[in-house]
Amino acid sequence: MLKRIIWTLIACLMMISLFLVSCSTTDETGGKVTEEDTGQKITVGEEEKTEEGTVKREERTLSPDVPKYGGTLSIYMPDPVGGFDEAFNMGHVGGMVTTTFFTNQQMLQGDWTKGPAGTGEQDWVNGFVGRCDLLTGQLAESWEFPDNETVIFHIRHGVHYQDKAPVNGREFTAEDAAYNMNRIWAASGSYPRLVYPPQYRPTSITALDKYTVEIKVPETMHGQLFLVCGDFLFADYPPEAIELYGDMADWENACGTGPWMLTDYVNSSSMNFVRNPNYWQYDPLHPENQLPYMDAVKTLNISDLSTRLAAVRTGKFTTLGGVGWEDASSLIQTSPDIIYRKSLTGPTCPIGRLDKPELPFHNIKVRQALSMAIDREALIEDYYEGNATLFAFPWPPATTYSEFYTPLEEQSQFVQDLFSYNPERAKQLLSEAGYPDGFKTSIICTSAQADFLAIIKEYFADINIELSIDVVETGTMTSMDRGRTYPEMIFKGLVQDYQFPWRMLFLRIESPDNVALVDDPYFRAPYEEMCRLVGIDDARINTLLKEVGKRSLELAWAVWLPGVDIYTFWWPWLQNFYASGWGGYFTPNDWTMYCWIDKNMKKSMGY
Repeated sequence: MLKRIIWTLIACLMMISLFLVSCSTTDETGGKVTEEDTGQKITVGEEEKTEEGTVKREERTLSPDVPKYGGTLSIYMPDPVGGFDEAFNMGHVGGMVTTTFFTNQQMLQGDWTKGPAGTGEQDWVNGFVGRCDLLTGQLAESWEFPDNETVIFHIRHGVHYQDKAPVNGREFTAEDAAYNMNRIWAASGSYPRLVYPPQYRPTSITALDKYTVEIKVPETMHGQLFLVCGDFLFADYPPEAIELYGDMADWENACGTGPWMLTDYVNSSSMNFVRNPNYWQYDPLHPENQLPYMDAVKTLNISDLSTRLAAVRTGKFTTLGGVGWEDASSLIQTSPDIIYRKSLTGPTCPIGRLDKPELPFHNIKVRQALSMAIDREALIEDYYEGNATLFAFPWPPATTYSEFYTPLEEQSQFVQDLFSYNPERAKQLLSEAGYPDGFKTSIICTSAQADFLAIIKEYFADINIELSIDVVETGTMTSMDRGRTYPEMIFKGLVQDYQFPWRMLFLRIESPDNVALVDDPYFRAPYEEMCRLVGIDDARINTLLKEVGKRSLELAWAVWLPGVDIYTFWWPWLQNFYASGWGGYFTPNDWTMYCWIDKNMKKSMGY
């Protein structure tokens, strides 16, 4: 009964919040939400005065399938810029060097022709998930593996830096690639240096000639280092600029071979990019068209959710992703012309430390009990109102993961029982583990998570576990997470396995994402085999992932909760857009060069 009351109170608070947000907007348009093409339209433009008199100008709104040049993309950038030099700002962790995803490039990229704009072999939401048949060349036009310890990239001819001193638009070469890779692997603050022990690093990186880079690697890391060097590290910082300025820490020195050029930056507020006229790439589906299509990209770092929702509702944002189902419902109702796509995010789960024998979670029977104390079906129906999926870890039930996803009904009976609601059996398990009267524990979370955890707290209370909810600031939460300083439990989102399944980030003791501190020797062998074969033998990778996923669930290292629906919204004038994330290893803004904006449609809709 108490849980029902809590759910009701939380639901009321959500409705009040949605009402307040909806009241804060103006100038909304009517129509029908659709993902179908709007077809050919003709709108009559304004009257124009000329020397010959006044004429009425017609503006044609072409089919969304027709590429168009010009316009500005306005988007939300959730992470503050963590500096401008990948070698000294932890690259992709802690503080992402977000500007490089616009201005710089890598050896490889996701193959746009195999995404939703082309064959539909993947959705471009969470990357290529280890399937190297979904990659193609970027700065490299091809690659080869002469032996089990060598990777060779053949650099694309005719790629030039942006026309900016001191590099002045010269051609990108193998010497540039080798210089950057060696620099990043040697820098103490870089992400690769922090997460890859010495035995897992390249042994040499050499430019054999103007267009050939040779990378020597340990055999056990052959495939993984191919990916890290090929589709994770940015290979095109200008050596002349580093030698002149000492590093690339000043945003005004930003320079690369990418589709966009950084023109303005306001700390923790905004970034402005303009089209690089010197960019080399053409649209693979419209090969006569030089990329990018748009004139500019503006990013805003707006921390307040209601302000972000108002921005997309009023057309100030062209697109907005990561919208929860509660806010999505309101946005759909108040902006019926807007287009949206629903996807599944990884679950956020209570996780206890397994590394301390004195804590109850060290005993797997306790972990079983915690899991069986939760009525997930009731959560899905009463709390999420149907906007959640029961079994969504380690991977979602989506096409991209079909080769290694195992549905719940095909899991072991042990795993199936973890997802059942059986408080009496949970109490019995606690008694068998030596806790017949339960125990007290604590969990850290942010203020936004506290209301939901109040429900979990009541479920735990039903089996005599007293949960203390310790609310901390977001920055403190991140620090305690990465520093592994949380005393007992943490409430953590588990999405990384969706993006990088072969890296086993939650299962290796050296991984900073291993918040449960799982230290099972079983996982070392499949990890090293996948590091050797990823990008080389996709079929074997799929087999290994299928078995690793089953074993991970059988450790019950988290209280697996439902995966929750999230939404991406965009206005119809943003075209050739598919709510994309990225198609390669980790290049989250590559999609910006393929999209176009219909300026006439935008104007005709009153924006």
